[in-house]
Amino acid sequence: MFDYCNIRMTGLYTNSHWTADVGNGYFVDPAAEVLLRFKQYGTVNAGADEKDGGLVIGSNGGGLSYVVGPGGVIYRTRTASLDEPELDQVADDLRQFLELLERSLTRFVATSEPGCL
Repeated sequence: MFDYCNIRMTGLYTNSHWTADVGNGYFVDPAAEVLLRFKQYGTVNAGADEKDGGLVIGSNGGGLSYVVGPGGVIYRTRTASLDEPELDQVADDLRQFLELLERSLTRFVATSEPGCL
């Protein structure tokens, strides 16, 4: 299990929620932000044929976004554009995505190198 107490965290306070920033640029948006973005902009093309609607659930802080497809698969965009995104699958579901995020953060704490996300 990841030891959250040993991370030096700098927090960003925005819109009545707390976002921890550990310096490597992984951000998972609160559900309220995901829903607000959906209401304002709709879905992005995701899925095997990239015509299924997906929701943006976070970013890497460098312009790439994480999108969950209708089947629960998590994708990362190849570019910053969400108009016609090119996607790479990074996890089969949210649980696996969060496990990969945990491993990436653990690696960052131990080596100062970013993980694979």
